[in-house]
Amino acid sequence: MRGIVLFLMLLPTVLPAAAQTTVGIRAGVGSAWLAVPRFRSAPCPPETHCPPAAPEAVRGLIFGGDLDIPVSDSSGVFGLRIGTAYAEKGGAGFRYDANGETRQRGGTLSTSYLQFSMLLRARTSGSLAPIILVGPWVASLLSCEKSDLAAICKGGDAGIAAGAGVQIALPGRSNASVGIEGIYYRGVRNHSEYDETTRLAAIQMRFVF
Repeated sequence: MRGIVLFLMLLPTVLPAAAQTTVGIRAGVGSAWLAVPRFRSAPCPPETHCPPAAPEAVRGLIFGGDLDIPVSDSSGVFGLRIGTAYAEKGGAGFRYDANGETRQRGGTLSTSYLQFSMLLRARTSGSLAPIILVGPWVASLLSCEKSDLAAICKGGDAGIAAGAGVQIALPGRSNASVGIEGIYYRGVRNHSEYDETTRLAAIQMRFVF
């Protein structure tokens, strides 16, 4: 996590001088879960309470804003998108009985984060421009509610994001456009005894001016 934070701090210092900067406001919905490295949790012994993992998805919201700084001498094809967002994450749990056969629903995890990202952006020119995004993010925990899960409420998270979409110029508005993007946030910090890490796959609308 320290390496990701250091990257976020130093990357702007190595970029060439920026061209025209744009401001974006975005909002969307997503599916969040905690990924478990094993296929499933071990069967729970008879008469033993075993807090379940939380790999099943729950719905959440994401909204925020960002600055898009094009790299000079690239004609706006490459740039850096620096953003902050409110993101809802979590997951739903399940476990197996002592025979390892019956699937039992467990509890739920509902968390919210203040998330900061610094994504490298590539796009084509024109009124209909495909976009590709990739880069690191860090997040600070705002709230956490859980019921009967092995998940631990920790103060932060970090990971890598990747996404793609399209940006459409608004007719008669040379400085404004709208975008539709799909983005995937993969956390790398362990959040439970099952080595679970956060995942969030979201679809978002973005207004740019």
